Amino acid sequence: MSQHTNRERSRQELIAEIVSAFDGVEREDGITIHEAIAIDDYKSDEEQLDARRLDTEKRWQDVPAEAIVACDSALSFLDSKSFRYYLPAFMLCGLTNLDDDAGFALETCEYHLLHEYPKSLRKSDPASIAAKYGFTHAQCRAIAHFLRFVVGDDDAFTVQHATTLQAVAKWEHFVNHPVSPA
Repeated sequence: MSQHTNRERSRQELIAEIVSAFDGVEREDGITIHEAIAIDDYKSDEEQLDARRLDTEKRWQDVPAEAIVACDSALSFLDSKSFRYYLPAFMLCGLTNLDDDAGFALETCEYHLLHEYPKSLRKSDPASIAAKYGFTHAQCRAIAHFLRFVVGDDDAFTVQHATTLQAVAKWEHFVNHPVSPA
């Protein structure tokens, strides 16, 4: 089997894993994707409410790729409920549109999952990130697989890439060796 065929099979398996792990996640009363952009743009409360009305979907699976592309910085301005809701939509948008304008979605997901603001990449902790967003173990496993797929296992050619690979390895260790509550 060719390397391309293996990668495509891995991509399809990852998509199915993400869909399964995040199935049923609701936005509840969280910030919507267009509302997040209005917040980013320092819009008034009324304009933020108008932006919120643009997001009528009830399931993250129904968030249009066009909205994700148009709201590419939204993950930075979501609350924890909304982040957990929109994250799989961003991940799938990037994975299903690898050659389109949606490639940024992979990078923004990678960034937000590896960087625990205000900590550095090296000091960020997957357990803390998972707790902040209320990720289940299945969701954490899907995230670790997603991060490995996006970052790959290439030899590190730069210090930054080596540090990123270490951060992904921390996610993999976290899902493979969960800590039991005391």
